[in-house]
Amino acid sequence: MQTLSSSNGGFTETVVAFLRDNQYLADPLVFILGFAEGIPVVSLFVPSSALFLAVGSMQGAFGGNFISLWVSATAGAILGDLVTYGIGRYFKDDAQRVWPLSRRPELLIKGRAMIDRWGILAILAGKFLGFMRPFLPITAGVMEMNFTVFCFASVLSSLAWSGVFLAPGFGLGQFATP
Repeated sequence: MQTLSSSNGGFTETVVAFLRDNQYLADPLVFILGFAEGIPVVSLFVPSSALFLAVGSMQGAFGGNFISLWVSATAGAILGDLVTYGIGRYFKDDAQRVWPLSRRPELLIKGRAMIDRWGILAILAGKFLGFMRPFLPITAGVMEMNFTVFCFASVLSSLAWSGVFLAPGFGLGQFATP
């Protein structure tokens, strides 16, 4: 755990210490972390993937419920995607004039290229693309991707992403003693 904490600084240490003392808040915490990961700029400051590993291991060690944790994280990630998609739909052609895209217009260009080339697969894989993760839903909104198709992709990718980062820690945590 020390390596994880030292690589992400004080924020990770604070979250882990908080959760250690407030295990009953694990589900709301992963919901918030999943949501934050889908919001441009916020996701840069919240290492949700790393924290999912830590939260998963702590919950595994303390006998938490994996399904509840997974559903909460997934719901937060889906809501983050939907909010970001909605922002893209709302601003549409003006999105490149709104911060943070006004400072980094290449993100919208890259997002368009990915969605043009890969379609729904860009949204599915986008959860695993780090920095582009929150910019693909906003780009999908700008491009007016079919909402049902977007939701389908968001649900599948959020289930996969949260599971991939929660399950290993949870499984290993079950072998640890609290």
